[in-house]
Amino acid sequence: MLPIQGLKCIYDTTGRGWSIELVLKAEGETALRRFDVDGPDDAEMLIEAFEASSVSAFDPQTGEIVFGYEYLDLDDEDDLADEDEDSEEDSDEDESTKGEDAKS
Repeated sequence: MLPIQGLKCIYDTTGRGWSIELVLKAEGETALRRFDVDGPDDAEMLIEAFEASSVSAFDPQTGEIVFGYEYLDLDDEDDLADEDEDSEEDSDEDESTKGEDAKS
């Protein structure tokens, strides 16, 4: 697998076709591979997938482009939401205490 450094969308005015060019890092050198795509929508989809991915690679043996993504653990997200609610409650209590101290 070769890491993908970038993607380029190309429209060939002579052949009137769309393609994607991959910029690959291979053994300290930069290599380019060009693939035909069906149209601008497919090219845009590949570029968006590349931009959203945390890891992307090209397998020269199979010709596959692989995009990897990192996802949040939903259990961790719930814990973070609980912590945010707790800190908001603490802030509300601090503000009400300050208001009472000012009245005294």
